[in-house]
Amino acid sequence: MNRLVPLLALLLAHTMMACGQSEPPVTSYVEGTLRVRGDVGDTGDYRGFLISVLNQVDGDVDTLATAVTDSTGFFSMTVHAPDSGIFPLLVERSGEQMSLDQLVLVDGDSVSVSGTYPLGNRPLIIRSPENASWSAYRNTKAVHTDRLSALAAAGNPAPTDVRAQVEQTASILWGIGDTYPQTMGARVARAESILMVEGWNDSLVVARYPQIGLENPSIAEVVRAARRAVAREKGQEAALAVVSGYLERVPRDEQKAGLLSELVVAYSDSGNVEKAIETASLLRSTYPESSWADWASRATYDLENLQPGMLAPGFDVTSREGERVVLDDLNGVFVILEFFDPLDTAYRQDMPMRDGLFSALQDNVFRVVSFSLEADEDVNEALFDGDADHPGTFVWLPSGADSPVVTAYNVHATPTRFLIDPDGRIVSKYVGRTLVELQDDLISIVTRLNELAGGE
Repeated sequence: MNRLVPLLALLLAHTMMACGQSEPPVTSYVEGTLRVRGDVGDTGDYRGFLISVLNQVDGDVDTLATAVTDSTGFFSMTVHAPDSGIFPLLVERSGEQMSLDQLVLVDGDSVSVSGTYPLGNRPLIIRSPENASWSAYRNTKAVHTDRLSALAAAGNPAPTDVRAQVEQTASILWGIGDTYPQTMGARVARAESILMVEGWNDSLVVARYPQIGLENPSIAEVVRAARRAVAREKGQEAALAVVSGYLERVPRDEQKAGLLSELVVAYSDSGNVEKAIETASLLRSTYPESSWADWASRATYDLENLQPGMLAPGFDVTSREGERVVLDDLNGVFVILEFFDPLDTAYRQDMPMRDGLFSALQDNVFRVVSFSLEADEDVNEALFDGDADHPGTFVWLPSGADSPVVTAYNVHATPTRFLIDPDGRIVSKYVGRTLVELQDDLISIVTRLNELAGGE
């Protein structure tokens, strides 16, 4: 049963995340019956099953409640939890872990649990409206993942096929709110429905986001998605109004801090850098203990030093092959700066697309310089094991993420890429799995250059 240990860690890491807010303590009643299958030595005596509801407090596992089955397999317990949320439900017998499931606890709920061991691949049967809605949410997400994997396995899926699958799943998730109104699973499902469809069907986001209540644990994320969708549908001024309106209404400091951060982004996207810097300063001073305070400091640096049109910070480094690489020496060509972690799974997965894109670029028009944030040279060199070859000039930074060039470009996530024009000015910044966006910008540049060449 050791396979349960990683799952336990995963569940504990996610305990309360679906709720995400501080609420009054909750009390739930849990009862059920656990038995053993007749073909594996059923004696008719089902005593000794130990059922525990767990929680994580400051990294330590805390037991909220326990119960032991009687000879019929029946147990009952009253669970007092600090908040509504998703909690691990652990079943043991004779010191052996038998199963681990997710249990939704909200104040006043009564939950029924049943199961016959060994369960095999089946979960315990956990019944209550709250747990039914959470199960519907989990099952819908699982089916969605399986169908997207099937599309990927069949070859490069057409965007229309992916969009159809996304919209279908989003519709089912939204419908959970009609089937199980006011449940935690419904609130999470409806929020995710909006987050999922953003970028695919912005008009649907614009129509539905006002129906997400302020009590929703993901309200800040919904507002972020709504802001982007509204910006594309109605413009930046309308998007600013969305964030400002919610900022006045959300009740909790962490929500307000998160929405202030989105207001910084909104002002930046609208071209009002001065207002973005002012809002970032307000965020730092108003919520200095919030996790958003550090974010605001980094955002301020970006706004003051790394905006499109600003001169890119210079650097003087040595390449993997021992050649000197100086940004000023690259004037006259477009430069793509790439900051990456060679152990980053996302970077590895995107490498075929990365290599194909950069291989198609002409050296006299584009140069690619890739900085590894990994200080271990052996780990870096593993990228080139065997016959592997990757376009671009690679630089192994001895100080890794603490190197001056990393600090100068304010890199805090990988991969991060910058596009710099022939005059040494920043064109754009791309954080995360944004190769498609970079590719679109490069195509636009190549098209414009070809038009200019044809005009001559």
